[in-house]
Amino acid sequence: MKTTLICFSGTGNSYYIAKRLASELGDSQILMIPHLMQNQEFELTEQVGFVFPVYKGFPPNLVTHFIQEVFAKQDLSPIKYLFQVATRYMFQAYTFQAMDVVLKEAGALTSYVNHVVMPDGYVPLLSAPTEAKIDELYTKADRKIAQIAEDVKQEQIKLPFRPPFSRLAINHFMVPIHRSFMDTALDFSVTDACISCGLCYRMCPSFNIEMVDGKPEFDRACTGCLGCYHRCPSQAIVFKQKVKSGRYPNPRSTYTVEYRT
Repeated sequence: MKTTLICFSGTGNSYYIAKRLASELGDSQILMIPHLMQNQEFELTEQVGFVFPVYKGFPPNLVTHFIQEVFAKQDLSPIKYLFQVATRYMFQAYTFQAMDVVLKEAGALTSYVNHVVMPDGYVPLLSAPTEAKIDELYTKADRKIAQIAEDVKQEQIKLPFRPPFSRLAINHFMVPIHRSFMDTALDFSVTDACISCGLCYRMCPSFNIEMVDGKPEFDRACTGCLGCYHRCPSQAIVFKQKVKSGRYPNPRSTYTVEYRT
């Protein structure tokens, strides 16, 4: 059975999961959400999986916007089994419940959810992980991905648990959290170390960066992935306020996807 994996990734964790799942499942295609936001016609298969990170206990705003603005307009009738795989470090909180709501509103029902613990690159809260910690988490992740792939092959049913006050949290917390991420890019500045390579411009999933006189300028459509911060080859993108130490370029993910030329 062919599987379509719809993926959003910032630092490469979710892309790595999608790639490994595609390899384990066979006969799979990986579609990146920023590409789908640009080219809004695509064909869905009998199995569809969403692979994405957890941001502050909810799915990224770009993922929910994609479901509401693009996915809901597709022909969903081929889908027989829909699953979600979230990458997280500390907790997933209301991630699956929020996804369940937006997917139901789009006309799709979730059959299976699971999560994979991965290294965290959210430096406003945590220092970037050490190589030893990355090795440990990737080793555990590979085992978890294999288990998830077996579950999907057998079309196991695993519905999201609905914690107390889920609807209240989704209605009153998700939108403000999404808005807080939209202003994240205003916290960035660019140092003289910038080499004008344009990588941040090409890889930004929300198309929030423009190159002006060879330097990146940020708008207010940021999805909070911090991909530009972690992947900048000269570490020229910095936060205006003090954050935790380290960067997480994540080369082992092989995430080099770019969305603009």
